Amino acid sequence: MADLTAELEAARAEVARIEREIAQGPCREHGHHWQSYGGANAGCCDTCSCSVPVNVCTKCRDCDYGDNAEATTIRRNCHDRATETEIPPEPREDLPLQI
Repeated sequence: MADLTAELEAARAEVARIEREIAQGPCREHGHHWQSYGGANAGCCDTCSCSVPVNVCTKCRDCDYGDNAEATTIRRNCHDRATETEIPPEPREDLPLQI
């Protein structure tokens, strides 16, 4: 039983070491730890009032500037709604016909 306890303690120590390495290591090797920072305008059309999430990494302070999966979905849905409700302009008779 003492052998198993010693193995468990060694495993826990190794896990703690790896977690410290990840927390201190570069994000390109271990991935960013994104945290919500706020939002930005989706910008999918002139009248867009939708917001996309902006995240900042808690380790390296890098910002994704709204370039993330959730923002892509929001922009796609916003663009689809905008094009569904878009009303074509009325033809104007006072302008010359261009051929």
